[in-house]
Amino acid sequence: MIGRIWRQLIFLPTLAWNVLLGRVLTVRKWWHRIDDHVVLGALPFQRDVPALEQLGVRSVVNTCIEYAGPDEAYRRHGIRHLRVPTVDFAPPTLEHIDASLALMRETAAAGHSTYVHCKAGRGRSATVVMCWLIEQHGMTPAEAQRQLEAIRPHVNHQLDQRSVVREFYQRHLQRQGS
Repeated sequence: MIGRIWRQLIFLPTLAWNVLLGRVLTVRKWWHRIDDHVVLGALPFQRDVPALEQLGVRSVVNTCIEYAGPDEAYRRHGIRHLRVPTVDFAPPTLEHIDASLALMRETAAAGHSTYVHCKAGRGRSATVVMCWLIEQHGMTPAEAQRQLEAIRPHVNHQLDQRSVVREFYQRHLQRQGS
């Protein structure tokens, strides 16, 4: 209970910090293209949706529990929206990762991109994208970590150590071997 209240209290100040860094001072990019089919970034506002559409984004994976997203703008621009609500500073579940990757694969097969986001595009969403890199590009968690850091330097620097990433990777190896 206290943890939930604490997370709700810090959401707006930390979002304001992200806006300051990304939109006012522009010392961080709001999003980065990771590969031909994935864009990783911070939570999109309604005004961002046309730019995402211009990038070829036709689906969004929203890992925020605290932010529903601009659903009406997505509908107007023909963008599918999957919400896999995950508590800030915690990794998504394996089930949420699987659901996210299913949408990402479907979108990529149609020749389009998926925008994967959390509040800052550093932890929850980056975990999903790390699993994409493992599955689609044959990377190890350490290789995916290096790739993400090279493209989006402010991602969490220990994503590859998360137990859900290790579990995903082991399951991926087992499926590759069978």
